Amino acid sequence: MNTASITTILLTLLAIFSTTEGIKQPLVLRCLCPKVQAGLIPFRDLKSVWHLSPRPHCSKTEVIVTLKSGGKLCLDPKNRLVKILVERSTKRMQESKRSKEVGSMTPAPLHLSTK
Repeated sequence: MNTASITTILLTLLAIFSTTEGIKQPLVLRCLCPKVQAGLIPFRDLKSVWHLSPRPHCSKTEVIVTLKSGGKLCLDPKNRLVKILVERSTKRMQESKRSKEVGSMTPAPLHLSTK
């Protein structure tokens, strides 16, 4: 094979691979919490709280906390202390929304202050 043939084959392969690289895989819709954490996390270690109501692709309520260390854990939404945590974070989020102007419609995590 000569240089021109090899170059043509390589350019053809490059064109094929570059066009298929940008194809996105379908998003799998499922629950985010297959398991919930049994114990409780100290409030000082929490960064934010997400409370997700049942959705078409997940029939259960989910509570996801982000830790200051960067990890994420799922908590049992039926636990009494988790319910209190969700109520407090929701109340704080609503108070902060009232004090700010109406912004974008994208959902934001519920942040906790550790005062």
